[in-house]
Amino acid sequence: MNGNTREPRPRGIGWKSTWWLLALIGGVATFLGLFILFGNEDEYVGLGGDWAWQVGEIGSVLALSILIGGLMALAIVVRMTIQGRRMGPVTTTPVQDLMFHAGVFAVVNAYIWVQDYALGTGLDYAHWVTIPWGIGLAVHAFTTFTAKSPAPTEQRAERERQLH
Repeated sequence: MNGNTREPRPRGIGWKSTWWLLALIGGVATFLGLFILFGNEDEYVGLGGDWAWQVGEIGSVLALSILIGGLMALAIVVRMTIQGRRMGPVTTTPVQDLMFHAGVFAVVNAYIWVQDYALGTGLDYAHWVTIPWGIGLAVHAFTTFTAKSPAPTEQRAERERQLH
């Protein structure tokens, strides 16, 4: 291998997390940019309550900036998808999968609770997302820590040699 090329490293949990975060931010920013540029000037955009702005009050430069930023994030997601297909398969442990699930749970539910509170009518709907998902996360944790672990890699390699 010469100095200009290097072996692709396998993707890990950081790759997956970054992909999802950029996809979410890119999708939301692209939608908001388009909504501000082409939406009715009497419409509102934001989380609601005090955290909402009238479309007519938002400048077109800001709308274009949001749109371009969103499109750039989506372009990075496409590039990561193409690059990720060239890399080898990812092997994660069940605990890593559980930690990713818990991280997504925390981020998404924090956003939903802030949005629900910001609407100004109190807490109306956030618990309808958090409770079932929390039950699912608890089941995921239970199965992760009570499942029988597979045979160690050395034992598998020995079995493979014996079979062939």
